[in-house]
Amino acid sequence: MFNPPNIDFDALNQSSLNSTNMKIFFLSLFTLLFVTACGSEDEDTELSPQIQAETPQEQFYANLASLCGETFEGESTFPDDPDHDLVNTVLKATVKTCTDERIEVDFIRDGNTWHATWILEMREDGLHLYHDHIGEKEYPEGEEPLTGYGGYADDRGTEFMQYFPADDYTAEILPEAATNVWMMEYDPQAETFVYALERHEQPRFRAQLSKQQ
Repeated sequence: MFNPPNIDFDALNQSSLNSTNMKIFFLSLFTLLFVTACGSEDEDTELSPQIQAETPQEQFYANLASLCGETFEGESTFPDDPDHDLVNTVLKATVKTCTDERIEVDFIRDGNTWHATWILEMREDGLHLYHDHIGEKEYPEGEEPLTGYGGYADDRGTEFMQYFPADDYTAEILPEAATNVWMMEYDPQAETFVYALERHEQPRFRAQLSKQQ
């Protein structure tokens, strides 16, 4: 919390402080207050935007943006394959970057970046999700992990749940994922976040995470 400097206002009435000195004094005071106030903000924190939300997609986006800085932790609930990368491991999702056009959610597995980031953007054609897949290891040149897959939200969504069918780019780079549908849901009552994936209208992955206090 900012503590204002101690100022001897009685001293300001002394004749030794002429009008020029008064101007310098108040200019210095203003500079001190401004610098101190700016320095009190965490440079790595972006405040949640004030979004005018009218459609279900915009409302969902605004609700997610309101969680900026929050972390959700949990585990997968499907599948039960022990060889799956995201099964039997702690999963964390942190809403990191929030602007009126872009939200970034870091997805962490067992303390190491995996998927690494879910990126939601409000574009001219609607709400779009894509995956910035960094992976968990260094890749040789030319063997970087596949990234950028995702899609636009369809018209089934609500203010707390959205579905993202795979777009043409996803079908181009991952033909086997052409029928993918990603789902995101936030339950403000239970304070839970669900991320799920279907392929060929069959469940492929689901994780349920709870808000950390």
